[in-house]
Amino acid sequence: MFQTLRETPLAARFALLGVFVNQFGAFVQFFVVLYLTERGFSNAQAGLALGAYSVGAISGVLFGGGLSDRLGPRRTIVLSMASAGLATLSVTALDSFAAIVVAVALSGAMTQAARPPVSALLFGLVPPARQVMVFAMYRTALNTGMVAGPLVAAWLSTISWDLVFWFDAATALVYCAIAAVLLPNDAAAQAQPQDEAAAAAESDQKDQKKAGYLHILADRRYLAYLALMLANGLVHVQFFAVLPLMLKAAGYPTWAYGTASAVSALIVITLELRVTRTTQHWPAWIAVITGWVFLVLGRGAFGLPGGLAIVIVGTALAAIGETIGAPAVFAYPAKVAPAGAVGRYLGSAHATFQLGYAIGPIVGVLLWTALGDGFWAVCCAFGLAMVVPGIWGMRPPMPTNSDYPQVTYGGREID
Repeated sequence: MFQTLRETPLAARFALLGVFVNQFGAFVQFFVVLYLTERGFSNAQAGLALGAYSVGAISGVLFGGGLSDRLGPRRTIVLSMASAGLATLSVTALDSFAAIVVAVALSGAMTQAARPPVSALLFGLVPPARQVMVFAMYRTALNTGMVAGPLVAAWLSTISWDLVFWFDAATALVYCAIAAVLLPNDAAAQAQPQDEAAAAAESDQKDQKKAGYLHILADRRYLAYLALMLANGLVHVQFFAVLPLMLKAAGYPTWAYGTASAVSALIVITLELRVTRTTQHWPAWIAVITGWVFLVLGRGAFGLPGGLAIVIVGTALAAIGETIGAPAVFAYPAKVAPAGAVGRYLGSAHATFQLGYAIGPIVGVLLWTALGDGFWAVCCAFGLAMVVPGIWGMRPPMPTNSDYPQVTYGGREID
């Protein structure tokens, strides 16, 4: 991983720095409920604002992916981060609940809109052999900021709740400045076509841009991959939605869930880059499916007898699966996207995962209420069933006879 970091262009390092800075200060999703109730709004209103953030996040990644293909990654990051900073800052200045909901939704949309363009930028800055490792670094920057940032936010809230949102806005604007000053110009890599093949490629790229997201619907194998991404979000989020309810119902104190969360974060942050040293050489579908099986088996283990010990084992198993499959699964869209559609392929993947995160808690809590601990067996069975479309969608199709050149021998063509 250090070799990859040394070989990574300076622009890519600045992009990773910007990702960390932004995620370190991304507090709206975690603290908007507490902030609004502190200001006197009801629990229902605070929950509605959090839902607006989730809706904004889903639409934002789609918007960011499409805009990245049209304007370029750098300009998209600058625009989205400047807008996110202003929207977050406005939350503290608004008194109308309706206006606050709009501002929170815009904050979620613009914050998430930067993810597809920075992924596309990293993909374009490194050679194919280093792409999975760089995406592992990208995830490590996100996860490290996600773990460390809320600790700072908790401290800031003891001084003033407004400081939490001011700090969030400031980090978004710092990311905007990094992108504007230190990331490569989007137009720098553009050149005029030199021959008919290049002209045809440029024409295809323009057609892809005009087609928007509609051409993805014709890519059946990629749709199968998106189905796996949706399932990933649905299963993954149950750690945050159902597991704390299960532990509380079983009589465990709050520290039990905190311990499981700490184990998961520790494994992912400390091991993912090391594991990716090996898995970056695997075919993408093998890494993704292997990690996915570990994840669903870990979630399924929560329903087994054994108390907190089996919960920790299941948490560790799922976290190991995340280190195996996550870098490859988030790098995959950029690898298979047609020219001119990288941003939208990345945006559709992030949006589908976010959709699973949005509806997963509702479905999970309802099923757990009805089934009890048997919910985890259903969760595991569903995950294992998704292995089939996942393999079909991601594994390259087997070549046919028409894919091989015809050889002439004795006046006859042979296969």
